[in-house]
Amino acid sequence: MNKIELIKFLNEYLKVDEYEDNSKNGLQVDSQKNEIRKIWYAVDATSYIFDKAVKENVDMVICHHGLFWGFDPVVVWTYYDRLSKLIKNDIALYGCHLPLDWHEEVGNNVVMLNKFVDFFNIKNSNTEQFDYSFGLRFYNWIDIEQIEKYCDKFGLQKWIYNFWNLDKISSVYFSSGGGLSHAKSAKEKGFDLLITWEWAHYEMSLAKDMWQSILIWWHYETEIFGVQALAKKLKEKFWVEIVFLDEKY
Repeated sequence: MNKIELIKFLNEYLKVDEYEDNSKNGLQVDSQKNEIRKIWYAVDATSYIFDKAVKENVDMVICHHGLFWGFDPVVVWTYYDRLSKLIKNDIALYGCHLPLDWHEEVGNNVVMLNKFVDFFNIKNSNTEQFDYSFGLRFYNWIDIEQIEKYCDKFGLQKWIYNFWNLDKISSVYFSSGGGLSHAKSAKEKGFDLLITWEWAHYEMSLAKDMWQSILIWWHYETEIFGVQALAKKLKEKFWVEIVFLDEKY
């Protein structure tokens, strides 16, 4: 696959120019290669991921959490270690943060929403898209205790804070990453349960004050789904080998 054409497709498909993001979305590290035949994708751009990519002669790594965040770092310490492994081995790096959280087809939020619908066999529902989140309203009530089975199915961490003291739910608000700041929005819009990946202490206190029930899934476990969905899209469109590097820490 021609590298320039691949980058152009990713930028347009993921709409990287439409998001304000402190991550540098898009091609973060270039290579001298014109053709990309082997792509590995991962959640994080880390040395231990790059070590594996080097051993397998990978042409490009696509990740959700890239190397550069809101500032231009000096190339020392881990930045040097990570960058040198890519540059010395001629491996390109493509990072996509918020566009891969909120994309309407391969985003972490919508993939987890669709898995929720399939797992609970929800037939009649309405999906609402907000600025950076998705809401799901459905007409068959789900026992809140059944949520744990859903989490177990997909290997998700589960910390349920049932501040609203609900027995059953009929609406869920999905807000990826550190999305507990959306508790006020979820409450105002009338969603029974806010599902997010992680939280800050003061945000949890506010959610309890508002009686907004919360489910925390943890960050890494939920963000493998966006890169997996993107990889499937690339496999369908291009003749290129794509492998998932699943390693947390």
